[in-house]
Amino acid sequence: MSAFLVHQFHAPQYTKVLNPKTGVQDPCYTFQISYDSNSDYLSFVAENQAAISLQSLQKCVLDNIPWWNNFIQLFLQSSTKFFSKPYTVETINKITKHTLNGTTDIKYPINVILVPKNIQICGGVFTVNWGYNLEPMIDIPDVEDVTISLPEVVVSPVLKNKVINDIQELDIDELPVEINNTGTPLGILEIDSPAKFYEKQKVKEARLRAKLAVYKAQRQTAQYYDKYGNDISESDTDFETSDEGTEDASEEGEDIQI
Repeated sequence: MSAFLVHQFHAPQYTKVLNPKTGVQDPCYTFQISYDSNSDYLSFVAENQAAISLQSLQKCVLDNIPWWNNFIQLFLQSSTKFFSKPYTVETINKITKHTLNGTTDIKYPINVILVPKNIQICGGVFTVNWGYNLEPMIDIPDVEDVTISLPEVVVSPVLKNKVINDIQELDIDELPVEINNTGTPLGILEIDSPAKFYEKQKVKEARLRAKLAVYKAQRQTAQYYDKYGNDISESDTDFETSDEGTEDASEEGEDIQI
């Protein structure tokens, strides 16, 4: 795991804390920590509330030694002016302790994001006080537990059961189904291949252009008759059309309609 970007180790706050062993007030220095928005944190998955513990935290630190050493190194570099002599990461590791605080009332398993809140140096002990944030984990339910709701199809009362330009409302019961060798319908629709579909569209477009050409020729012929009379001969026409000719243009046969 890459080291996170510490925005700042703040200047220490000086207090005095009673040492329970000696009964003497020891000086205590507390360094508050703030982070960059792109910071990376240590984390682990807790299966239950008991798993969020100091043992889990320490294991997570030991599993990410480069991350931890970089964190301590950044602290020493930014706080060197407050110490009487330089210290090393190895020296700090020998006197380090940890605390962990946070709330755990949430559904498990949960992703626990560990965040060092501050560092306290008191009585010769280097204490890192950790907090944590909880992030829910993604839970994809089993297929049998999922209810799929299909969107309701609204049919306009004007178009229902009405034929418009030879396009009729689809009746699912009349769709062809594949028959197995026992004669039992398999309920599988036969889908045209992309190549077949493309060729069928080309045929439809060609037939449409032919019909438009015939219509245009008939209209121009009528205009000619109105203007000059019926004196045009069959030899003057560019081509002849028939329903049979347009029908032969389709490789797919009678099931193609424009």
